[in-house]
Formats: sequence, C-alpha cells, structure tokens
Amino acid sequence: MKTRLLWIACGLLLALALTGCGRSGTIVLPAAAEVTAVRVTAGDAVTLRTDRDWIEGFLQRAAEAVSTGGESVRDVPDQPGAVRVELGIGEPPDWSVLYVYEADGICCLEQPYTGIYQGDEALWKILAAAAAPSTVADTDVWQEVIPCGS
Repeated sequence: MKTRLLWIACGLLLALALTGCGRSGTIVLPAAAEVTAVRVTAGDAVTLRTDRDWIEGFLQRAAEAVSTGGESVRDVPDQPGAVRVELGIGEPPDWSVLYVYEADGICCLEQPYTGIYQGDEALWKILAAAAAPSTVADTDVWQEVIPCGS
C-alpha cells in the first residue's frame, strides 16, 4: 500500500514538474484593474497615462500579442529606438516594464526574461498617441520616435 502511494505521489510530482516547464506563448500582464498608471518613454519624451479607459485599451491590445518564439535574455533589448512602457501597479506604483520596437519589419513587444511578442498595428497607434505630449496635436511627428504602426 505504501509503495503504491509513493508511486502515485511521484507520478503527480512528475506531472506537475512537466506542466510547469511548458510555455503558453502568451504575454504575462497584470489585470487592468491593478494598473494605476502607464509611463511611456520614447526618446527623451516621457508621458504618464492614468486614464482607466486608455489603460484597459492598451492592456487589451497588448494581451492579443502573439509569441514570436524569441527569447528575451536581457534587462533592456538591444534594439535602437526601443520604447519603454512601464505598468504601474498599486499606490505608490511598483513598475513592470515592457519594450516596443521594430525588428525585421515586425513590431515587437518584449517583456524582459519572459519573451518577445508581435502585436497588431492598433497597439502601436495607441502607444504613439500616448507618447505625444498634449502640446503636440499631430502624433505623426512621433512616428520617428515610435517605430511601429507607421
């Protein structure tokens, strides 16, 4: 009886270990309700967004990003012009970081040490609108800074 229970326990542990090693291929994002602010840094421009609708829209689009299969092995991607997107969780915010850049003709969203994902053009338009300071009405000026979605 003890041997049988031991085999069952070992089988369960092995199944749990193998399940934990599998990657789902989806980006890991906090729930929109947890995010209190999004800080976008494009070049020298830094913009802070706290509008709930904008945050929910951005996170929804980011969650739709598809894995490229690429690995993220650095704190900061080695891509010129990468835009830093920080998700603030809680008060005061604890910041979670994503990077957006163009590589090989596709727009990438990289989560350090988690993976590299490809998003759609709508995500980049939302991001470009966020990066443009309120004093600049024409967000096309920011296409040089926000590389994707142009």
